[in-house]
Amino acid sequence: MRKVISLIVLASIGACVSISPPRTGTDAPVTTPGRYKRGADQVVRIALATNARDGTIGATGAWLLASPDDASPIARPAGTDEWKLRFTGNCPAIGSGSGCEAVLLAPDGAPRTLSAPLLVRAAGPESFVKWNGKRYRGDLIITRADSGFLVANYVSMDSYLRGVVPLEIGVRTPAEFAAVQVQAVAARTYSYTRLTSSRAFDMYATVQDQVYGGVDAERPQTDSAITTTRDVVIAYAGRPINAFYSSTCGGSTAGVTEVWNDRPDEAYLRPVSDRIPGTNNYYCDPSPRFSWTQTWDGPALRAVMDKYLGNYTNAPKTGVGRITGLSETGRTASDRILALRVATETGTYDLRGNDTRFVLRNPQGTILNSTYFRHTTTTSGGEVTSLTVTGRGYGHGIGMCQWGAIGRARAGQDFRTILETYYQGARVGRIG
Repeated sequence: MRKVISLIVLASIGACVSISPPRTGTDAPVTTPGRYKRGADQVVRIALATNARDGTIGATGAWLLASPDDASPIARPAGTDEWKLRFTGNCPAIGSGSGCEAVLLAPDGAPRTLSAPLLVRAAGPESFVKWNGKRYRGDLIITRADSGFLVANYVSMDSYLRGVVPLEIGVRTPAEFAAVQVQAVAARTYSYTRLTSSRAFDMYATVQDQVYGGVDAERPQTDSAITTTRDVVIAYAGRPINAFYSSTCGGSTAGVTEVWNDRPDEAYLRPVSDRIPGTNNYYCDPSPRFSWTQTWDGPALRAVMDKYLGNYTNAPKTGVGRITGLSETGRTASDRILALRVATETGTYDLRGNDTRFVLRNPQGTILNSTYFRHTTTTSGGEVTSLTVTGRGYGHGIGMCQWGAIGRARAGQDFRTILETYYQGARVGRIG
C-alpha cells in the first residue's frame, strides 16, 4: 500500500547577526550593523539540485527520514540502505506539475508519495548524509517542486566552506598558504551576503555561486586556512562586501560596470593593477590562462553569431547573414573591451562587455576566457573570413584575482594585505 508522507512546509531561515566589539591588533574587527551568527552556528542552505527528476538518498552510517519541523522520525533506514526519489507520470518541464507524482522508494520497492518537505539526517556523529552517492555534512531537505525535487543541504557556514575552498583554489604549496587563507575569507564573505529569506535556498552548489563538493572535496590544507581565519570577513562601511573573485585578472582587475550592465559599481571593486612593482611582470602571470589566443574561420564565426548573437542583441534569431565587419566601440578603465560592433548584411549590432564572452564561443560551446582582449580580422569579398582574438585572463576579473593572490603569497604578502589590496577601501574584520 502506498503511504503518504505529509509534512509541514519549511519556513526560510533568516540571518541572525552580530559583530563583536572592536579589538586592537591586526585582527581588529569591523563594527557593522545587522546580525550574523558565527560560522559554527550560521546555517546556510545550498541547492544541490533544483529540479531533479530522480536521485538517491542515504548516509554513511545510521540515518533517519523525518519531518523538518520537529525531526519526528518517519523511518529509520539501515545504515547501508539507499532510498530512491522519482518523479513519475506525465511531468511537464515547466508548469504546474499536473500529472506528476513524487515518489519515495524504499529498498524493498515500497512506494511512498512525497507530498511535502522531507528531512534526511545522519543519526550518528561519524555519519554523513548522501545525495547521489556524494557525502555531505548537516542535513538534506527535499521539497517537491513543479516537475522535480529541490534538494538543499542545510549545513553550518564553517562546514560549507570546507567543501568550497579546495575546489576554488586547489592544492597550493606551503609558500602559497596565504592565498588559501584569502580564498577562505573571500568565500566566507561572499556567503554571508547571500543569506536570504526570499527563496528556499541561499546559494547554488555550482559556479552560479561557489563550487561546493561536500565532504569528498575537503582537504587538510584548506581546513587549516578556514580555521586560522575563523569568522574573518572583508567589510566596507561596516558590512560584509560582495566579495567577487575570479581566476586570473590578466594584469588588472575590473570595476563592476565594466563587465556587468545590470549592477552598480561598488567603491571597493575598482580596477587594481596586478603588476609587480619595478618589473614588467604580473603577480598572476603564472596562471595557465594569463595569455591566450582563439581563432575562428569564416564558417565557424558565422555559426556562433547565428546561434548566439540574437540572445544578447536585437539581431534576428533566424541568422544574421554574412558578417561584413567587426570593430571595438571603446575600452574600459582596466583596458577591457567596452563593446564589439558586429556589422552584418541584416544590420549592425553592439555586443556589450561581458556578453562578448557568451557569443564568441569555441566549437564545443565554451565561452571566451575574458573580455581583456584585442582582435584582428581578415576579409575577402566584403565578408569577414577569419577572426583572431588575443587576450589575457580568465573570468570576469572583478575583485580578488585568485592567481594574483597566489603570486602575492609567493612574494611574502599576508592574507590581510592581499585582501585589502584587491578590495580597495575595505577592511578585514571578524564576525563574532
